[in-house]
Amino acid sequence: MVRDEIIRWFPAVADRLHVIYNGVDLEHYHPSLASEHRSAMRTQLGIPQTAKTLLFVGAGFERKGVKVLLDSFKLMCNEPVFLVVVGRDRHARRFEAYARSLGLADRIRWAGPQREAAPWYGLADAFVLPTLYDPFPNAALEALASGLPVVTSTHCGTAEIIREGWNGYVCTDPGDAAELAGNLRKALARAVDMRANARSSAEALGMPKMVRALTGLYARLLESAQRAP
Repeated sequence: MVRDEIIRWFPAVADRLHVIYNGVDLEHYHPSLASEHRSAMRTQLGIPQTAKTLLFVGAGFERKGVKVLLDSFKLMCNEPVFLVVVGRDRHARRFEAYARSLGLADRIRWAGPQREAAPWYGLADAFVLPTLYDPFPNAALEALASGLPVVTSTHCGTAEIIREGWNGYVCTDPGDAAELAGNLRKALARAVDMRANARSSAEALGMPKMVRALTGLYARLLESAQRAP
């Protein structure tokens, strides 16, 4: 996504751009986080063990699409679904107030910034990041590695590795609450079926692969520089 944006404005540098995706720690983030943390975390947060639960992780709520997430969650208010929001934002209270104005306070848990994210992935059924702009967020990769289907937008680089109905869903309009709500319903309904697929898609982006890609690029650049007159 970022490469294409640069080419759009600076086409002359197209042959100098190299895409290397972020890597994810596949040992730290894995599907067994659910068996390790789901029950305890839900008890801690007052979420029923069998309730469908969405997880958002990110800093900068406006850019990450928290408002449209709340609007979409309002459309799901007649369904037994909970939302957990993890992350830092200096305007967090404003978003909390907006959630209260929508009558959603009892089904949203505002967790704030967390030093360790792994247990939070373990408690959820699906991950949501309806971002307005995000090159390639680590949180989405961590969620996939943890076996969570991801619902995001076309304005997020992660959309490049999401296959509709296989490991998540992609919203074509990040501002469309109805589209987001529909995709969230589908993700929650098929969350168990997509767990293995989510994990599989993350396995192609482990840390060793990223390291090999970086060192390979550096080696090619060094070789090119040494050949230069």
